[in-house]
Amino acid sequence: MLLRCRIPLANFELDIDASFTARVTSIFGPSGSGKTTLLDAIAGLKEIASGEIEIAGKVLFSSARRINCSPQERRVGYVPQEGALFPHLSVRQNILFGAPRNGAGGNSSASTMDHALDVLEIRNLLERPVTRLSGGEAQRVALARAILSGPQLLLLDEPLAALDIGLKEKILPYLARVRDEFGLPIIYVTHNMTEVLTLADWVLMIRQGRLVAQGVPQELFHSTTAITSMDEDEIENVFNVALVELDSARGRSKVRTENGLELFVPFLHQSPSRSFQVRLSADDILIGTQRPEGLSAGNILPGIVRAIESLEDQAVLTVEAGEVFYVRVTPGTIARLRLSEGSQLFLIIKARSFRLL
Repeated sequence: MLLRCRIPLANFELDIDASFTARVTSIFGPSGSGKTTLLDAIAGLKEIASGEIEIAGKVLFSSARRINCSPQERRVGYVPQEGALFPHLSVRQNILFGAPRNGAGGNSSASTMDHALDVLEIRNLLERPVTRLSGGEAQRVALARAILSGPQLLLLDEPLAALDIGLKEKILPYLARVRDEFGLPIIYVTHNMTEVLTLADWVLMIRQGRLVAQGVPQELFHSTTAITSMDEDEIENVFNVALVELDSARGRSKVRTENGLELFVPFLHQSPSRSFQVRLSADDILIGTQRPEGLSAGNILPGIVRAIESLEDQAVLTVEAGEVFYVRVTPGTIARLRLSEGSQLFLIIKARSFRLL
């Protein structure tokens, strides 16, 4: 996909120039950085001053060639933050609203609907009024409607933003299923690091309307550029892990990361059949300059400070401790412990501070 666009906004100018071929590309950045505006431009819902947008060899917009396809011509499935379902229609009617009406491909449309209902597990909701759906159910219905429209591209605008943490963790696997089952390229807007690492193959980081970095998420999130592009409450550590041991007596499980680091996490009530993810907030890690004794915390990891990034009234440490960890502290902590790049320390993490995905 080719994405070049310049759009004057109230406080800054959105000016993006990028090309990518990933299955799922995330547009990542803090609130107010222009992410939704960029998505609207791709969908044909926002006027572009100049640039070019091309999907799968088809030019949707070109100021130089005076091409500007209408939203209907772009074959883009768009799921906004709130789902935007029609309240006067049932779930079935909402889903079918997006299906082609010209009668072509009736069997394939029916097959796609069956597939969408099974993948998103919403078949039992078909006759329910949308006013009686939970937030997670509404988002799955909105996804099904977008898929049934026969798009060549799915645009997802922070589909989990309005959900609490528990619902987010339940919906993420459904988004992964859509990615894997339907073979549609997806552009996914978010300011949540966990969602990017869970779903995306490529990430465009934008800040104040500018592309500040792009690349493979696992690599890019280990840079200070990534840290400065995150909202304060979104700095997290996310690891792919495999189960090593279930310890019901102590109410915890032992897992191993891809780099071989073993961690204690909350008890898993059933053994997963494959690797999974755990996440840990940068705020949930204590640090010490000496190995602590007599603590209840299950994880005490020796590490080395690789970078210190100051962000207004806080600081974020990048610590190498078998894996790269982000740790948020106050500037006073850095001064009191006399920390600098190369300092040795210990990370102290409770097993229950990890959340399982």
